[in-house]
Amino acid sequence: MDLFSAEDFHLVVDDRADVHVSSKDGRFYLGWFPLGRPGTNGEGWKIAVTGTDKVRGYSLSFDTETPAEIVAAAVARVLETSRRV
Repeated sequence: MDLFSAEDFHLVVDDRADVHVSSKDGRFYLGWFPLGRPGTNGEGWKIAVTGTDKVRGYSLSFDTETPAEIVAAAVARVLETSRRV
């Protein structure tokens, strides 16, 4: 969670103990679903980046068994390459 400052991100832990992090501008989302994301088959992590009129958005998913270090590396790279609009 060191990648997410309170100045730039919102953090919510819901009633299922799922963790949701979103950028205050709404362009970045990370969800951690320890028991699996509802409606999916074992998806444990979701990264989503909203596009703009000039840059396409994208999403990445990892299963519940993916080590947090792998997801953290992906998140760090996404944040490194993001552009403020």
